[in-house]
Amino acid sequence: MKRINQIENLDVNDPILDKYGIAFVTLETDVGGNYELRGCIGYIEAVAPIKEVVSRAAIAAAFSDPRFDPLSESEMDKILIEITILTKPEPINALKREEIPSMISIGTDGLIIEKGITHAGLLLPQVPVEYCWESETFLAETCIKAGLMPDCWLDKSVSIKRFQGLIIRETSPGRGVEIVKPSEVKCKYLPKS
Repeated sequence: MKRINQIENLDVNDPILDKYGIAFVTLETDVGGNYELRGCIGYIEAVAPIKEVVSRAAIAAAFSDPRFDPLSESEMDKILIEITILTKPEPINALKREEIPSMISIGTDGLIIEKGITHAGLLLPQVPVEYCWESETFLAETCIKAGLMPDCWLDKSVSIKRFQGLIIRETSPGRGVEIVKPSEVKCKYLPKS
């Protein structure tokens, strides 16, 4: 592939890349300067060295995201690659479920909502910033991603975890790379009024 040849001075033997880690890879298509989701897959458990996790997630995002057809070679020049390295998810424990929104920091926290073994949803820390959401909407959208009702987070049988992330992304398809905190992401999708 053309992209691989453009990377210079890449040392995949750096010991830091051999540490086990958690990551997601997001692919977006450049549509006239606006970017649309094209695939997003990752791991919420440290199952392999971070270099392998990122490689597996990138391949899966390109070819196995069930929401999209497999990526074609003709699309490569319009694809923006974003890697989010995650911290280990930690449970959010609240005496009253109504307090949970105040325990979430938009621009810092990502969320995982789980109910039993059949329902799970994850949204990365940058998602509520991109969509200009506040904490309660972020919770509701994560519930929906899990295939549950938007207010599922009020149910004590629902597990809610948070994690943080660091974003490594291309500045434009096939171009420079930048490291960004989720709080530095811009709101892309203004709410309809």
